[in-house]
Amino acid sequence: MLRLAGWGGYPAFLREAGRLPSGEMLCLVEPAASKPYFFANPNRPGYAEQTTFLMPKPAGTVRIFLVGESAAKGYPQPRNLSMASFLQEILNTAWTDRKAEVISLGTTAVASFPLVYLVRDALKFDPDLFIFYTGNNEFFGAYGTGSINAAGTLPPGALRVLRALRGLAIVQALGEWRYGKTEEGLTLLEEMIGRASILADSPLRSAAARNLAAHLGAMLDQVKAAGVPAIVCTTAGNESGLAPLGSEEGSNPGHARNRFLQGRALAAADDRDGARKAFLEARDLDTLPWRPVSQTEVAIRAAARKKNVVLCDIAEIFRGESPDGATGWDLVDDHVHLSLRGQARAARAIVEAMTAWPGALRVDAEALASLPDDTALARRLGANVYDEYRVNHTLRVLFGVPFMKRSNPEALTRYDRACRKAEAQMSPGVLAAAREWQTMRPHAGGLRPITAMIGRVLLRENKPAEALPLYEIASRQVPEYTSWYLEYMYFSLACREKLAGGLSADERETAARAIAQGNFLLAHGDSKTGLTERYVGRLHQLRGEWAEAIPLLLAARPRMNAEDLVACDQALMLSYSKTGQIAEAFALADDGIRNSGRFAEIYRKLRAEIERGATGSVSESGN
Repeated sequence: MLRLAGWGGYPAFLREAGRLPSGEMLCLVEPAASKPYFFANPNRPGYAEQTTFLMPKPAGTVRIFLVGESAAKGYPQPRNLSMASFLQEILNTAWTDRKAEVISLGTTAVASFPLVYLVRDALKFDPDLFIFYTGNNEFFGAYGTGSINAAGTLPPGALRVLRALRGLAIVQALGEWRYGKTEEGLTLLEEMIGRASILADSPLRSAAARNLAAHLGAMLDQVKAAGVPAIVCTTAGNESGLAPLGSEEGSNPGHARNRFLQGRALAAADDRDGARKAFLEARDLDTLPWRPVSQTEVAIRAAARKKNVVLCDIAEIFRGESPDGATGWDLVDDHVHLSLRGQARAARAIVEAMTAWPGALRVDAEALASLPDDTALARRLGANVYDEYRVNHTLRVLFGVPFMKRSNPEALTRYDRACRKAEAQMSPGVLAAAREWQTMRPHAGGLRPITAMIGRVLLRENKPAEALPLYEIASRQVPEYTSWYLEYMYFSLACREKLAGGLSADERETAARAIAQGNFLLAHGDSKTGLTERYVGRLHQLRGEWAEAIPLLLAARPRMNAEDLVACDQALMLSYSKTGQIAEAFALADDGIRNSGRFAEIYRKLRAEIERGATGSVSESGN
């Protein structure tokens, strides 16, 4: 009975979503697959980014899986500016005879143990290369040694037994009953802390290193057995910019904060070697080890050496390029999550490691050297001032968490000042949209792009030329085969139509491909909000297929409300008018006049437009 109700087992991290009309199988990374590993906080699990890909793998494609946690995922940058996106862009620029497909498997708030099963699933989908950027969450991630999910204190063999037990339906149902309530106001970062202090000599530290070595070794054994090469990366942390996060008391010279302050003094005196040593010791003495420590870093290098795989020592590369000899704010935005420059530099370091390889995975060193610099690559991928604001606000919230604010008040000031400066330059409408964006809670799959919300404001202000690039960026910030993607593709094309007076043949084909995605979603029952029907209908209208839009808009209508219902009715009246069904258009307008409350005046104007025959003006304007 519990299994029929959905309890029990573990969902696949990657799965088949359905067969396309072409005969190919559409597959995807499942965002919520990690939920069973968060048995102590099931209502706030970490998640991966949904990404779609095809099986069989298209000819000439090099499929690369990037494995890790939230730092590998690219947080706090949007997906188009993540390490995976930079890596794909660099490879596709350097390679002229093949296509790189980089699929991020970065999963928020997990330790290395769940990733063993993620890699097992990924091996079923014809990979050509695995890149491991893991080791940030061995203390406070799911199955970490100091986490609320504190199973990581067990030896690796016992963890496998525990995972099997946690997969039982009755255990999962009881866990939901026991842990199902989420304490309001806590971030996932705060929720994951099971132990407020882990001293430098705590056995939890050696256990974390032991687990990381064992689990990374197990993943490397899996990929080696499948004949797939791998690159193992050390993970970077903010060593010279971020003060220790723990609250250990005392003034002993070995105390973490004292060593950190000594590092600052040595850096100011241009003693780079002394500063590096002090900063790294301060990191290792931190009693709240949210950053990778020496023991886990050594475990990564040892696993790569033992399994004879390529090591990309990003931690040391970053230190070597940092003025203080230890990584700081330039490359890391908080404790472990890379800045925009850090995402690009990490991707470039991985590609540099590929220049020594023979065969299809080799990257020509001269081709790599001729690439645009990281700033130009970021612009090509869609870097913009609004996503810069998005990141700064995300970090302002992070550093407002009590233990972050207490230990690093300068960081909160840093990001608050950046946000206030950006807000002072925004128009009232844009600022209102930015404030609205801040109130939204993320879910499995991410947060609505701020670029789309700003684009909506600009479109309502009749600025399609300014809205267009933001909608195009937004379409790259959400997964394909989602209603969000259809929405942003529709508005991108609508802006182009408005600017040019019509769509080109290529743009009409783009609309047709988006319609095909929407039809796939509808055929597989993936529409719950009515937005898929609504935007498939609107895309048909862009192609002049007015009759085809009507049943879709009618299907969307019962699930719309407020402004969304008005926008849907505008589109439906347009199709009725274009197909000569004027009585139906009038009936819809009259219903809105009678029953829509504060929107009644809009329906009166729409009715008047229909009476004047001005059907072309009955359109959706950014709603």
